[in-house]
Amino acid sequence: MKKLAFLLVPLTSAAAAADYRGAPIEAVLEGLRADGFEVLYSSDLVKPWMRVEQEPRATEARALLAEILAPHGIVVAGGPGDTVMLVRTPARAPRHAAPGSPRSPAPAPIEAVVVSASHYQFGDEPSLPPVVLGSAELESLPDIGEDPVRAIGRLPGVAGQDFTSRYHLRGGTDEETLIRYDDLRLYNPYHLKDFFGVFSSIDPAIVSDVRIYTGGFPVAFGDRSSGVVDIAPRLAGREFQGEAVASFFSVGASFDGATGDGATDWAFAARRGNMDLFFDQVDSPLGEPEYHDLYGRLGHRFNDWLAVSANALVFNDEILAFDSDQEEEAAATYRDQYYWLRADLGAPDGLGGRVLAGQTQLQSERTGSADLPGVGSGSLADDRRFTINAIQADGWWRLGARSLLQAGLEWRDQQGRYDYADQAEFELLFLTPGAPTEPSRTREIHLRPSGRQVGAYLNWRFEPVATIAADMGIRWDRETLSDPGGSRWSPRAVLMWQPREDTRLRLGWGRYDQAQSIHELQVSDGQVEYQPAQRATHLVASVEHDLTDAVTLRAELYRKDYEHPFGRYENLLNTLVVLPELKPDRILIAPDESLAEGAEVSLRYEKDAFSGWFAYTHSRVVDRIDGERFHRSWDQRDYTSGGLSWRGRRWEASLAASWHRGWPTTAVELVTLEDVPLVAAEKRNAENLSDYARIDLRVARRFDIGAAGELTAFLEVSNVTKRSNDCCVEYELEDEDDSGEEVPVFLDVEPRPSLPLIPSLGVLWKF
Repeated sequence: MKKLAFLLVPLTSAAAAADYRGAPIEAVLEGLRADGFEVLYSSDLVKPWMRVEQEPRATEARALLAEILAPHGIVVAGGPGDTVMLVRTPARAPRHAAPGSPRSPAPAPIEAVVVSASHYQFGDEPSLPPVVLGSAELESLPDIGEDPVRAIGRLPGVAGQDFTSRYHLRGGTDEETLIRYDDLRLYNPYHLKDFFGVFSSIDPAIVSDVRIYTGGFPVAFGDRSSGVVDIAPRLAGREFQGEAVASFFSVGASFDGATGDGATDWAFAARRGNMDLFFDQVDSPLGEPEYHDLYGRLGHRFNDWLAVSANALVFNDEILAFDSDQEEEAAATYRDQYYWLRADLGAPDGLGGRVLAGQTQLQSERTGSADLPGVGSGSLADDRRFTINAIQADGWWRLGARSLLQAGLEWRDQQGRYDYADQAEFELLFLTPGAPTEPSRTREIHLRPSGRQVGAYLNWRFEPVATIAADMGIRWDRETLSDPGGSRWSPRAVLMWQPREDTRLRLGWGRYDQAQSIHELQVSDGQVEYQPAQRATHLVASVEHDLTDAVTLRAELYRKDYEHPFGRYENLLNTLVVLPELKPDRILIAPDESLAEGAEVSLRYEKDAFSGWFAYTHSRVVDRIDGERFHRSWDQRDYTSGGLSWRGRRWEASLAASWHRGWPTTAVELVTLEDVPLVAAEKRNAENLSDYARIDLRVARRFDIGAAGELTAFLEVSNVTKRSNDCCVEYELEDEDDSGEEVPVFLDVEPRPSLPLIPSLGVLWKF
């Protein structure tokens, strides 16, 4: 379900002057958005091919909407607060409404039902299905660097460190999350990729909304085993419009518009990171991180059933990075290019679909050296090139008001090149499985992999009776990169029961297979062959209850069982390093099985100018190796988050807080200095660092600047209380105490702090 939220104002004069005949319905809604009208609708209800069939005679906004939507079987109903909601003309007596909405009239057909068991749409805080929030709410979040992907970290069941935009959805690795933009898969879409992925590559100016599945996602999403982040592009308005932003972290501008008849639309956005300028001003010793991203789109509607667009998305990074002690140095360049053609098709008899053909080019070069006294030294050179050609087609057929059949195909041809070399000398070794066993190492790897991935799915969404809705689907995938490769079948099913108007129960089960993509071979850790696909089986049960028109309660239980999980490489103690491959605590973790399970409870409040949320998660994620269970490094066993937002006529403010038990860590001790110093490790991740807590704040003031648009000045502060949160531990051999006197050699292990208080001032101009 999709929600676009705007301020509600009269549109009499604008409506009277507009020429709507032949215009896309979506473009009309976006045009109303620019004038301040607030309307909620489902993307399954308003399709891209829908057009205004006759010039409306009404001038008042709500009456105008009713007139242009009537030929499509859509009516305008009252929504939450001062909003209006688009619903299909009821084929029978109203029986239920969306959470928080008035009880009558209510959407009767299947378009108004969100069946997926763990589907969140993200705006200014985690939302509870089937509510969908969009770009206006994303703007109000107090997140570092105006990064829309960082907002995911506030959801229940999501874990991640402060210094990265990568997240673990319900215990999975970050590689287990599918990220799409405009239905195109994005591969590792982060700036500063090998340096923690500090920010995502997604400019908030090109985002309409972000849809997050933390589990139980439909068969249309394939080849990832934990979750989905599905980002919808911002639609172009009927008139020329744009925005420009400048803050401590970035500066950028975006523009879009359409021809007078609405048949052709275009959009362009460019953004530059300011971290290098900020580091220069404060004389930071951490390096010079430069990055920017570009987006372009040109679309044209040929007739009532065919619309085509050409799109491009480009990310560039140039990085010179040091650690805080100037003992590690690295230089890297990255260039990711996505080009795709998209055709949207539709017919008035319930048939529709889309075809997307694209090419992805990924390029990276990285060099570096390290000389850490008491730890080790080394150097590396890493050059990678990948080309991925893809075609995907999706179609749907509506079989009456209560049934929808969906089917799709995907095909990818992948070509790659790896050229990697390193040498390392270790001053100590760790006595733990998977760690280096020799004090020196030299690697040189040259690979030219190629292969194909093919997928297909079929899904049936239906309502057998008025109070029950179901999704039943099956997916088939095949890949040729790994040995033996092969085919995999993934059945999935979700059942929703609404026993009463204010209560919804969901039960979901499914299998989720994941193969390694062309770029995911860990050659820097000596991996030269792709691993066979892993499988996760999801079981999800949830209940959602509207306590009042303004308050919704949601509780969910989940379990995720992994078969043949991928082996992975991690640093046992210190994850905050520039060149992790050159450290002696780099270990291989090769589980026989893995398990993630948990319980989530959340409350959401939304009324008038205020909204808020509270969520608590109790969970665990463990790997089983040789019959013993080990907690994963991001196991977040108890997690609480909450927040409150207020939006006035000119001012707005939001406050967000989070707490969780300290990150898992491993106790170590020096056992011998003979030959090579050896460090014994106790059971991996059996202990915890200190508890984590953070409060973030955002305050903004809007200024009406007349014909020039609207100006918003904002202040964001992350970690307002300046709390020192431990992220990991650093270690080295020492032979001096704090006074500088020589002492017997000992292993010094100290916690490393996460991010301190980080302020950001910015200005956003919408015109």
